[in-house]
Amino acid sequence: MKILGLGVAGMMLLNGQSSPDPADLLEQARDKVIARLPPVGYACTATIDRSYFKRQNPPLTARSCEQITEDRKKRRTKLQLDKTDRLRLQVALTNAGEIYSWTGPGGFSRNVEEIIRTGHIGTGGLEAHLGLVSSSPLVHFRLLDQNGKNLEFGFRVPVEASRYLVKAGNQWRETGYDGSLAIDPVSLELRRLTIQSEELPGDTSLCESTTTMEYPPGAEGLLLPSTARTHDVNHDTTETEWLTTFSDCHLAPEQVSERHPPILLPPDRAVPFKLALAAPIDTSTAAAGDAIEARLLEPMLTPSSKLSVPRGAVLTGRIMRMEHHPDSQSVIVPGPDGIRGRFFLIWVDFDTIEANGIISSIRAGMTCGEDLNPWRRCLVAYLDDRKWERALIFPTDAAKFVVPAGYRSTWLTGDPGSIP
Repeated sequence: MKILGLGVAGMMLLNGQSSPDPADLLEQARDKVIARLPPVGYACTATIDRSYFKRQNPPLTARSCEQITEDRKKRRTKLQLDKTDRLRLQVALTNAGEIYSWTGPGGFSRNVEEIIRTGHIGTGGLEAHLGLVSSSPLVHFRLLDQNGKNLEFGFRVPVEASRYLVKAGNQWRETGYDGSLAIDPVSLELRRLTIQSEELPGDTSLCESTTTMEYPPGAEGLLLPSTARTHDVNHDTTETEWLTTFSDCHLAPEQVSERHPPILLPPDRAVPFKLALAAPIDTSTAAAGDAIEARLLEPMLTPSSKLSVPRGAVLTGRIMRMEHHPDSQSVIVPGPDGIRGRFFLIWVDFDTIEANGIISSIRAGMTCGEDLNPWRRCLVAYLDDRKWERALIFPTDAAKFVVPAGYRSTWLTGDPGSIP
């Protein structure tokens, strides 16, 4: 989901105003916002911590969004934490809005949206500023409160002026939204911006979504939020909370993706190989999207036993999932023989290999994890969006887990989806 479209012209219109003073203050605040806007090409690292909640007693039949909203208003909804995950990606401003890419040097062969998977990517932290200075005359503001610590203004953005995007199936759809902003009446600095979606199309996964961005007082330089919090209410009665923090903000040079020739391995047979992690993975800080390295423990041999890749070759890739399942009833293995318990799930993938100074592309999938897995030495197949993938499963009651440097795993070259 992307958030745009508050409007300079809209900021200068105040419906039903009884005094010119609030409108004048709003216009002056707009000028201060414009002066501190991040420029096109500006980028930040966004770390997104998501918490997923499910009903303690889920309804036996499907509920409409109206019924779900009514249940929440009448406090008939009791939620419990189902799982958490963490993402880290780069968000940059372009003339078309926010775009998302992998963090750090180098790219990755997979699409960055694969680590997002569900819901939306509602950081809003950079893009919302551009919304404040768009020029749609369709956006109107009204004074909500001028007696408190801040001046509060409400606004409404119709779909015709909106660039608020919600994913419906494989498509992105524009929808209107409501919101409010809080301005310090003395410094005229923006303190808070809240945006709430209107009724969403039935083919989206969401009933409603609300994002609140907080801006630190007295901050100098470009106008950036300290945090962005999003709360989603979903059609299946689950709810999701997103906490986005921003770091390493800078004017980013245009990235040119590198392409490497494929490694010369037999196309008709999968080649097994063993890896050892080059650095530990600490679940309290690591995130999906982080770059990782591993080293080849043994020479990678072709079926004819001719040396193809030497021992010590370096593979680079990314963490694709970093999940914690704290519910003792979480299912570790899907299916009738599934085992329940608390666990961490970590899915990693590699796409380049460097040997003798030559970098090549590689496709491979895990078949087994060999160290520190008290439940099962082999990795389990994990179902997501109708696609089987293999992931590291670490059953533990602890609040965090560290996969040590040197952790060994077994892989096969070829299409990961076809590896048994």
